[in-house]
Amino acid sequence: MAKPQKPIIEGLFTWPSDQPKLIGGKCRKCGVIVFPKTLYCPNPECEKDPNNMEPTLLSNHGRLWSWTITTVPPPPPFRFSEPFKPYAIGIVELPEGVKVVGLLTTTQKLNIGAEVRLKICKLFEDEENEYITWMWDPI
Repeated sequence: MAKPQKPIIEGLFTWPSDQPKLIGGKCRKCGVIVFPKTLYCPNPECEKDPNNMEPTLLSNHGRLWSWTITTVPPPPPFRFSEPFKPYAIGIVELPEGVKVVGLLTTTQKLNIGAEVRLKICKLFEDEENEYITWMWDPI
């Protein structure tokens, strides 16, 4: 029997969904878009009023802006599935202009400027649950 799936952190992406999207924030006053959503607008010239920030769904595709491959396990409390395998982390520029850091689904044939799409994947599991997060999947 399959274990229940749980987002690693609630509120970062739409789920369950056939077309998942990241949930960012947009300032009603100046239009700045951020991920993840913040309490206040990060624009230093904008007033620090929490009522200015509203949730906004971000595009589920973008372009790989930069990437690296990590060959050592992360320190606790971070967890990945066992046995450990090298993994890639990328910075993806979304059409909204925001850059989002995230895991990539592969370490193979990665190219700056490559189109990627958002995918919800298993990060690790314990005795009770399978924990999921967003990853970028090269198209």
